[in-house]
Amino acid sequence: MARYGAATGGSAASAALPDRWLLLTILTASYGAGAFGMLGLSPLSPSLLDGFGLTRFQLAFIVPAIYVAGLFFSLPGGRLADRIGVRPSLLGGLAVGSVGLLAAALAPSFPLFLGCLVVAGVGWSVVNPALGRAIVDVFPVRERGIAMGIKQMGLTLGGVASALALPAIAAALGWRTAIGACAVILALPVALAWRPLAGLRRGAPAGDVAAGATAAGIWWWARSPALVVFFSTGLVLGMVQAAVLSYLPIFSIQVLGFDKIGAGLLVACSQAGGAVARLALGAASDRWLVGQRTVWLAVTGGLGACLFVVYAVWPVSVPAMAGALAFATGVGAYGWVGVFFVISAETGGPRQAGLLSGVAYASIVVGLLVGPPAFGLLLEGADSYATAWTAFAALSALVTIIMLVAGPMINRAGGSDLPRT
Repeated sequence: MARYGAATGGSAASAALPDRWLLLTILTASYGAGAFGMLGLSPLSPSLLDGFGLTRFQLAFIVPAIYVAGLFFSLPGGRLADRIGVRPSLLGGLAVGSVGLLAAALAPSFPLFLGCLVVAGVGWSVVNPALGRAIVDVFPVRERGIAMGIKQMGLTLGGVASALALPAIAAALGWRTAIGACAVILALPVALAWRPLAGLRRGAPAGDVAAGATAAGIWWWARSPALVVFFSTGLVLGMVQAAVLSYLPIFSIQVLGFDKIGAGLLVACSQAGGAVARLALGAASDRWLVGQRTVWLAVTGGLGACLFVVYAVWPVSVPAMAGALAFATGVGAYGWVGVFFVISAETGGPRQAGLLSGVAYASIVVGLLVGPPAFGLLLEGADSYATAWTAFAALSALVTIIMLVAGPMINRAGGSDLPRT
């Protein structure tokens, strides 16, 4: 099998490779297996609450324990993908995650449990940069958006599968067995995908790596005002996504008047909207405005701003309308992720796609950690959902304004294989 992503950049060559979609299927399945394990901690939270005798405050540390490692390891993880290639970094990250989850299943105390989750998060923080590197290596410019959208579907499907399966496993066999199952699923790609992914590029040639390190270093992007602005919008978008994910269920119960099952259905509608949008926006960004993908981020930001204003001033309690509104909210709150990662990987170009994908992941993680507390503080301080939704509508609108104003500069910072604007 020919090597994907030759030293010259790879995208032109990859356009003629008939099995790039098979590779994407394997990568997406691997990502889904990882999501099953790492996102499975959320539906297991009631079992963990009882198993460790936790307070509701202590429960809040579980998900951040997974993501906090992304602040420190996603950039080195992206650099690792650029140096040694996608296969060892991706599958190595999943292996580390599996070991961390297995240790968590055996942890005798909650502090040790959290420490094991941090270890698992170290491995998980390498996965996204490695996949961003793979998309640039394997797909030509006009297929990257849809390829990234399909890849992101692995995250959604893995999360849905874990939400359906793990609570039942925990109820029948205990939470330790359920987390052990997460570790096993996470390890499956390590055993099954090593040979199928053998054709992926093994990493940048030594001369390219050395030249990149000398000329720019790992922090070169921080000296580009356009890229600093771009990754700052990733932080804001991450805040919006995490706030919707955290507070839409309780908003649906306390304000819209739904019961827990109805609130869950609204959350499912929002997730469905996000899943559809990731594919649709990816395909649209491949077909139109390939060299100006930031326009699509402006679209999602504007949509999110409008919908959050609706939540603030007109709580919709009619089930069909509430479901449609939740679906559209998912488009605005979640649909931007694939395009954001495509822009990041293309900005790094053939040599540093992994690094810039790591920066993107780190910026989003900061938003994921900050968004829910910020929304909660606004909610508690004003005792009003309207105030919190309005503030986050303003943040979404800010993203739209920034992308329309600074978008041309961000687009010009892209990789050498992109159309110029």
